[in-house]
Amino acid sequence: MSVLDNILLGRHIHMSPGVLRTALYWWAAQREEIENRKIVEEVIEFLQLESIRHELVDGLPIGLKKRVELARALVAEPQMLILDEPMAGMNQEEKGYMSRFILDARAERGVSVLLIEHHMDVITGICDRMLALNYGEMIASGIPKEVVKDPRVIEAYIGGSHD
Repeated sequence: MSVLDNILLGRHIHMSPGVLRTALYWWAAQREEIENRKIVEEVIEFLQLESIRHELVDGLPIGLKKRVELARALVAEPQMLILDEPMAGMNQEEKGYMSRFILDARAERGVSVLLIEHHMDVITGICDRMLALNYGEMIASGIPKEVVKDPRVIEAYIGGSHD
């Protein structure tokens, strides 16, 4: 599917499909489709995806695919986003872009974000609070810059303290 179609799919919870609505498209469904497309277009612009809107998603680099995934989630107009390793497989530049978009979604759209991530630079850069786990057990929580200094976190994530 194209980028546009993928993102539009995220609006499915706000649509009222049906045989009768489809048969009476010009009277019953066209207005709803136009409203949904406006929201999709706004998110495409927000995430700077205009230039690839008609590209097939499977041919995009990983950073853009992740951005399309974020767009598909945002068009659902959630109150909270749960992002499970959104930076996986990305290079440093792509992680920077994605971090900025997550921060912007939180600030401009009022979306709360629960981020599950292994990249400590991302967590310390964008998170207000952090919970560090080691094999499912909580080893530290609090402000990220303090949590990463905890000896248990250093041991678990870096492999020992290095002065």
